[in-house]
Amino acid sequence: MSTTPPDAVRATAAAQSPQSEDVKFHDPQPQKGSGISNGTSPLRRIAAALAGVLALFGLGTLAAVLFLSLQGRTVEPWLVAATFYALPLAFVLMAGLVIDSIRRRRRG
Repeated sequence: MSTTPPDAVRATAAAQSPQSEDVKFHDPQPQKGSGISNGTSPLRRIAAALAGVLALFGLGTLAAVLFLSLQGRTVEPWLVAATFYALPLAFVLMAGLVIDSIRRRRRG
């Protein structure tokens, strides 16, 4: 074992390593306004927003159907139809976005 204190070892190792001012490191997250886009197309953003809105709408109509049913009141058919169509459509849109994202990552 060495009897040299750790600070002395660090100081000599730092003095021996070459420090260059022109070494540039890659920034994994570019700063805002750097001119580099993240590659998300407007169509994908619209599809993601539509899927989110449909999911929230579908959950809201599902809650309304359950609430009205538990009270013993009649539920309007359009409310049930909205629940039946909004949630699966949101799921299909989100699954499509995930599959497209996987496909883009494997290509690029």
